[in-house]
Amino acid sequence: MKVYKSLLIFLIGFICLGSITACSQSKTVEEKRKLRKEEEQIALYLVNHYEDVKKIKFDKFHRGGLGIADSISVIVNDDSYIKPIIFNDDSERYSVDYDPSDFHLIKKENSTELTSLDGIEVIYYEEK
Repeated sequence: MKVYKSLLIFLIGFICLGSITACSQSKTVEEKRKLRKEEEQIALYLVNHYEDVKKIKFDKFHRGGLGIADSISVIVNDDSYIKPIIFNDDSERYSVDYDPSDFHLIKKENSTELTSLDGIEVIYYEEK
């Protein structure tokens, strides 16, 4: 009888562990999908608000914690470094902070509303 109880407990534990692992992997896939969508929106924001954007590289991702939003650093055209852009607040507005000595983009007088990144080289964080 003890053998059956031990076997049953082991089997239940194994099933629970497998379920937890499966859930954490699906969460990771969902997080990657969400990050990619956010990167695409940031790239479109930059293309629509700054002139001559040819290349966008998402460089460093910082996962936020309790009460702190996620952020990502971006390099545009290999010579303009944008300090971490904060996102995950559902506003789809971004604060572009930079050091003037490391930023060489010109803000468009009238922003555009492009919806495609065709012709722009984008290097996503997960692809580096």
